[in-house]
Amino acid sequence: MAITSNIFLGQTVKYNNELYTIIECQFAAMGKGSSFKRTRLRNIVTGKVIPITFKDGDTVDEVEVDKFNVQYLYTDQNKAYFMNPISFEQFDFPVDGIPSEADFLHVDAIYMASRFEENIISIVLPMKITLEVIEAPDGVKGDTAGNATKEVIVETGAKMQVPLFVKRGDKIIINTESRSYVSKG
Repeated sequence: MAITSNIFLGQTVKYNNELYTIIECQFAAMGKGSSFKRTRLRNIVTGKVIPITFKDGDTVDEVEVDKFNVQYLYTDQNKAYFMNPISFEQFDFPVDGIPSEADFLHVDAIYMASRFEENIISIVLPMKITLEVIEAPDGVKGDTAGNATKEVIVETGAKMQVPLFVKRGDKIIINTESRSYVSKG
């Protein structure tokens, strides 16, 4: 396939005989020169992210994957356990295979899984997730210059920087990719 027209965000491809998910894709055309795409690819097995620039006419093998919803059940040591809510099939997946968002896994929440040749190759968390704050220090009165924040702990155990007005028991919306506070939920 011609890279400049058929490559897109979230696509699974085979590059250098390894499977990658395209996590960033930016098209560019330089005046009279040929066009190209700057991409960032995440290795499905290792989680390593590499930047790759594809020139017009470069090709890459697209991989057909089966995507389906899964429900998170629990984690023990190095594995997270999920269930397909339709077939009730259960499976485990290495926690280190879930990029830095693994500490946002929430019991009974639904996530997206990808399967290639009968093997689960990735678990993807939604871009935004709503979680309850379980620990939050009091905001210091008068400490509001600039974008003052404090560290809180949400129900999954993840630590977050949030504005001073957020308190224990609040539900907050979190961007899982940037690990940042979005708004109160």
